[in-house]
Amino acid sequence: MPTDRITFSFFRYPLGYSPVAFLFMGFRRLFIGADVPTGDVRLMGCGGGDGFSILPDPRTYCLMSGLPDPAEDQRLRQSRFYRRIARPSQAQLHIELKPISGHGSWDGREPFAYSGERSIDGPLAVLTHARVHSNQVRPFWRAVPQIREHLRQAPGCLFHIGFGERPLRTLATFSLWQDIEQMRAFAYHQTPHHRTLRAARQEDWLSESIFARFRVLNVSGDLGAWDIRTAPLGAVHH
Repeated sequence: MPTDRITFSFFRYPLGYSPVAFLFMGFRRLFIGADVPTGDVRLMGCGGGDGFSILPDPRTYCLMSGLPDPAEDQRLRQSRFYRRIARPSQAQLHIELKPISGHGSWDGREPFAYSGERSIDGPLAVLTHARVHSNQVRPFWRAVPQIREHLRQAPGCLFHIGFGERPLRTLATFSLWQDIEQMRAFAYHQTPHHRTLRAARQEDWLSESIFARFRVLNVSGDLGAWDIRTAPLGAVHH
């Protein structure tokens, strides 16, 4: 069922551990046991080059967990599945969020229960997820490098990364923004991102997509190990 709480956790591993991490992600369903709380729990691989490369980054992975009850977070972290992910990592980043608004579906359903807030003060996060038609993979990935470069230069973008569940066919982008005005300037003005969205609609690139905004509740972990601008997040991170 849709959840009104979501956490994105990012893990980075030593290079020597990369093959184990890759195999664990590939066969993750075999390791999710009864001690993992019921909810939306997804382990996904990140791409190279901030996550936007067609080639994977074997050292970096994303765990998305949507658990309606806050008490279930601790159960998840105590599970064998989570410990196998977290213990070997050399750097972690955890971002807790409240879904505000959005549209679209992921795996045929709406995963988030949006609050409908219209006034958003302070930092927010944006998630996009796209599933690409097999005959549109080439034009889709041709457009990705321009979006990545524009994100890196966008005023107010505090952090961004890309990840996915299936190579080539899916890509999720996650970004943190200083405020909603600067996020809107990136998303809706005549930018590579806006042009790609228009082409995707006109040329039917995607079989499924979702766009969601979140209020940032908490940011924690090894912030110094990630390319994240922490100053504007001072009010929400511990």
